[in-house]
Amino acid sequence: MKKFLYLTVAALPLIANPVLAQDTPDTKTDSQMEQGQMDGATSTTTTTTTGDTGMAAEGDMSNDTMTDGDTANDNMATDADAGTDDMATEEAAVPPSDAVVEQQQSSEMVGSWLRSTAVTSPEGDKIGDIKDFIITDDGQIEAVILSVGGFLGMGAKDIAVDYKKLDVQFDGNQIMLDMTRDQADAAPEYQYREKETPPPATGAEGDMGTSTGAETGTATQ
Repeated sequence: MKKFLYLTVAALPLIANPVLAQDTPDTKTDSQMEQGQMDGATSTTTTTTTGDTGMAAEGDMSNDTMTDGDTANDNMATDADAGTDDMATEEAAVPPSDAVVEQQQSSEMVGSWLRSTAVTSPEGDKIGDIKDFIITDDGQIEAVILSVGGFLGMGAKDIAVDYKKLDVQFDGNQIMLDMTRDQADAAPEYQYREKETPPPATGAEGDMGTSTGAETGTATQ
């Protein structure tokens, strides 16, 4: 009897181990399945989130591209408008062809060439210096003003001589007049007139103001 009991006690661990071995794999399998489901759900969520983020990013990039296209179109329209305005400005800035003289002719001189130039007699005596010009209403030089006499600018007087009587040579570098110095000193002093101003505009009652007439007198130059 004791021998039977010893055999029974010794066999108990052998009988219990297979049972435990069968229960343990099942438990592990259930845990792995749960873990796999969790991993799958996490993977699906990650994939969905990544997909949504990618679509959003691509959509934002598309919107940005459309914005850049609109900006480019606006810039092109602005440049076109600016080009049109520039062309209109250039056309408006072109002066009338009959109002502009582009080149000085060989027979023409400028006034600065003659002003302050000494006028001499045929004998080479200095008569005076050209001070100014008398111009008619049609733009012709009627006479020149000569400053004659005096000493170092003191005591000089202005006389006028016919411009056609001057022999202008070498672009005004030499000017002669058929007159002696004594004759120039004896010539009457030129009488200037006052510069007139335009009459006042017509008043509200239709009265026209009167302008002051020209006065003659000796000019103080």
